[in-house]
Amino acid sequence: MQILYSSLHNLDLAKDSPIRKKIPSDFTTFMDAYVEFATTENKNSREYVPIDPNRTVLRCVSSIYTDVLDQDDEVADDTELVELTDSIALMLLTVEKNVQERIAQLTEVQKGSIVQALLKDEDTYQYVIAKVEHSEWIDGETLEMNLGFPGKNKKVWKSAVINLSLGDDEVIFDSIRVYVDHPAKYWSDEFLEVKEAKTDSKNTKAVFHAFEHALKPIKNVSLGDYYNIKNSVVHDLQSDQDINYNDLVEKTIDHYQPLSDEVDLSLVKEKLIAAGEGADFDTQFHTDPEAIKTAGRIKIHVSPAIDVTVKEGLSNWRENFRTYKKSDGRTYIMIKCDDQETLRMFPED
Repeated sequence: MQILYSSLHNLDLAKDSPIRKKIPSDFTTFMDAYVEFATTENKNSREYVPIDPNRTVLRCVSSIYTDVLDQDDEVADDTELVELTDSIALMLLTVEKNVQERIAQLTEVQKGSIVQALLKDEDTYQYVIAKVEHSEWIDGETLEMNLGFPGKNKKVWKSAVINLSLGDDEVIFDSIRVYVDHPAKYWSDEFLEVKEAKTDSKNTKAVFHAFEHALKPIKNVSLGDYYNIKNSVVHDLQSDQDINYNDLVEKTIDHYQPLSDEVDLSLVKEKLIAAGEGADFDTQFHTDPEAIKTAGRIKIHVSPAIDVTVKEGLSNWRENFRTYKKSDGRTYIMIKCDDQETLRMFPED
């Protein structure tokens, strides 16, 4: 993958404009690391579509793309490119200033710089925008505040990877994939000005079905393990929270100890990872508990006349049940009950 053009701006909320920095040759390893994370390493992202291609960031990206194409992918004159990348950086600085005013009593906007790069891989073009970590330090001699970048952990706070193509003399945004390291709606809504391609409801349902499909072989081997893992997933998806799909897979599978030795969780994890890589769902989204409202229900067959239904997805649902064997050999199921009226319906042993 070739970087056709790139830029770096420091963002300081105390200043009126972003500070454009010349990229020295020894900084290319940083640029490569930021680009690689955004385009390849990161597996958690959400797909977006333009609200209006004439909004600031997308309009600038479109113009950057066509300007470089007009120069046959060899940038000899970067006059317009400098102006356009400056505009994108200024847009982010302006948005983050507004956000900081809104959240001043709670927290602070993450400090960092904005990296931009137009990439080419064979005949494919991508534009990467990333908010990356920088740190402040005071020069021992001048006592001036300076900005630097971590040498080892090159942290990307947020990113957008925009796939571009040209059709009928207009730029087409083939896909826009957005990553945030923690909830920050302003990155997509106010800065990029894009909207979600898939709803939270669709993503929640699709991830649940991906787990259901991957767990299906376990159902015939160990029903207890099947219900344990399924209800753990349902519990997470019915909780109001942000989901990173790959983190959910790791939490659910890697931290689970099977009841049966015949259960092979490595095969389950392989299927789930494959589902995420070729997914028709976003790997980063907010749950919609209503989308799988009844998914956690379990019907337990007790006898020809009695079934017990667990109505809600609970990761520890089996802790509410115990088996009990009387001296005469008859077996019973004991169910934890906190409802006094229900308890009065049955005789004490």
